[in-house]
Amino acid sequence: MSDGNGTPRRSLHAASSATSPVAAPVVLVELDFASGPFRAWTGLGPLNWAGKVFEGVGSIGAVGEVEETVELRAVRLTLALSPVPQEVVDIALAERSFRLRPARLWGALLDAEGAFVADPFPLWAGLMDTMEVTDGAEPRVALTCESRLVDLERAEVRRYTCGPDPRNWSSGRASFWAL
Repeated sequence: MSDGNGTPRRSLHAASSATSPVAAPVVLVELDFASGPFRAWTGLGPLNWAGKVFEGVGSIGAVGEVEETVELRAVRLTLALSPVPQEVVDIALAERSFRLRPARLWGALLDAEGAFVADPFPLWAGLMDTMEVTDGAEPRVALTCESRLVDLERAEVRRYTCGPDPRNWSSGRASFWAL
């Protein structure tokens, strides 16, 4: 819904629910692991949205501070589950190719019946970086994610040698040999 100037407005239902004492803010998380997506939300039980089912993690899930900056720099976000069952620890230890795969978070409001007040909005998007698994009396899995701007901080490794470098060839052969 928008006004005559094209400015988006909340629906009357969304506006009234956002200010009511029973509107509950929630966070939805989607992690794109090679073995399959992991979808969770900060409530209990399954939650359906956009044809996807998010499993509730309740109080064992924690989302680090979502930092917003006006600077052009990478920000980190930590997602944690603690305490977790041993089978979750085993799955986390078996997951090998998660680095640099997408991680997305959405924010939403639920009404008293558990229905979305409005569509969830993008809260954060980035790439999975490192996973820390603590096994013991209180098992914990923590995943650190970075924004896509982390690529700007990585140095490009190039070797300057006397040999030709095919990456510099525009036509498939070295033009400087023709001198």
